[in-house]
Amino acid sequence: MLHLTKFSDHGLVLHTVDSEAGRRSFLLRGIKHGNAVAVFHPLGLLDVVSAESPKSTLAYLREWEPAAALHSVRSDRVKSSIALFLSEVLYRSLTSELADPGLFSWICAAVETLEGAEGSVANYPLWFLVCYAVKLGFMPGEPIEPSGIFDERDEALLRQLLKASFPEAMAIPLSSSRRLSLSRKLLQYLSWHLGANIDARSLDVLHAVLA
Repeated sequence: MLHLTKFSDHGLVLHTVDSEAGRRSFLLRGIKHGNAVAVFHPLGLLDVVSAESPKSTLAYLREWEPAAALHSVRSDRVKSSIALFLSEVLYRSLTSELADPGLFSWICAAVETLEGAEGSVANYPLWFLVCYAVKLGFMPGEPIEPSGIFDERDEALLRQLLKASFPEAMAIPLSSSRRLSLSRKLLQYLSWHLGANIDARSLDVLHAVLA
């Protein structure tokens, strides 16, 4: 799950990445935003049954249940802030309605990795963003990219993140300001390649939580 928007006083639109149809939105009937938070949280993994509606261009959800119990992603302040930021990044960057099973499986696995991670996950957003770029077919640091985004120090850190195991990536010593700077550069990099403005406003919130 990527995002919820209000449709009416008793309706919401659920924006998702679907395993069989890429980016997809569903209508939730008879439910208010406050009642949806427990199930429809950022990066939530869901099994759903949908149906077409003759009165709307949106399919609507008939049944839904969590595909994984993401207790810490929901309740832990740091992990929930990371989930909010990355769900916004995916919402603004994944626009294709074509299925990409490999990317979908990787996103689900990455969410479950966040859920199961112990200790500091302050480097998780950087790890996710650089791996996400590679999954989309871009390699930060290659010659074919806008000049001036990454300097040599950035490129060395990006290569380190890509080569490291997940625990090793989380253990790389980085200051809060360094993580924020490189996160912004990675969003700029993805925006350039995708032709989209990935203006993730939740990055500043995440930075405050991780500082």
